[in-house]
Amino acid sequence: MADIVPTHRLTHEASLKMIAAGVQKADELGVKISLAVADRSCQLIGFLMMDGARVFSGRTTIKKAYTSASQGLPTGYAEESRVLSMQIRMDGDFTNVRGGFPVIVGGEVIGAVAAGGASQDEDVAVAQAALAALGALG
Repeated sequence: MADIVPTHRLTHEASLKMIAAGVQKADELGVKISLAVADRSCQLIGFLMMDGARVFSGRTTIKKAYTSASQGLPTGYAEESRVLSMQIRMDGDFTNVRGGFPVIVGGEVIGAVAAGGASQDEDVAVAQAALAALGALG
């Protein structure tokens, strides 16, 4: 195995593109949400709370992005019996609330995007629109 391997990473331009697409979808749905983009190491690289979004939507949305980036899965996947354990292992940054999606390029998880503050179905629709702004991924 090589000591050094090339990787992909999310840029700030990609973060802004996803946030803009998410806001557009939220506007279409008539909801006020927060959007978060995290890189592969669960560092927040983009965040926006729409005017009128619920105060705590930001915290939940960031946790959705961290959860999805760290697990490489959409949020909401965990069995209820495992949630507390995951929250403890991730120092409270794990959430099982739907609305977070990993960004995958060539099979490599390079980050995540998440939306929160509306119904879970609306959060999912907004986050999927944000993810789709990057084109064909996976």
